[in-house]
Amino acid sequence: MIHSPTTTGTPALAGGLYRLLSAFPIAAFSLIVLTDLAYWQTANLLWLHFSEWLLFAGIVFGVLAALVRLVEAAVGWSRFSPFYYVGGLVVLVLAAINNFIHTEDGITAVMPYGLTVSILTVLAMAATGLLGRLGGRHA
Repeated sequence: MIHSPTTTGTPALAGGLYRLLSAFPIAAFSLIVLTDLAYWQTANLLWLHFSEWLLFAGIVFGVLAALVRLVEAAVGWSRFSPFYYVGGLVVLVLAAINNFIHTEDGITAVMPYGLTVSILTVLAMAATGLLGRLGGRHA
């Protein structure tokens, strides 16, 4: 019986680990847009703190997912376009910048730059996912 590398266990495990870890930043960075909008409309600091914690969780899990994807690429289990990796880096950099913006006090933490960078992060994340979907191959 002939097995492809993706069915022998380790590459499938790494791919599954990547999908598990990458779900957190996708959810967190998407929800930040909603919490920023909620804070903008209500001025309740709870929404700002939700955004801060979502940014933290998204960045931590995003870095872990990126490390898994880089290990997969280094070992040769998956091959993606260089634009895919650059896109992932752009998403993490935008999230880090957004984290610094959200540490300001009050409404200046969200309007106008916090919400703008939150939306840009989600758009960059969607574009990166599309690049990975179109150009990715697993060995």
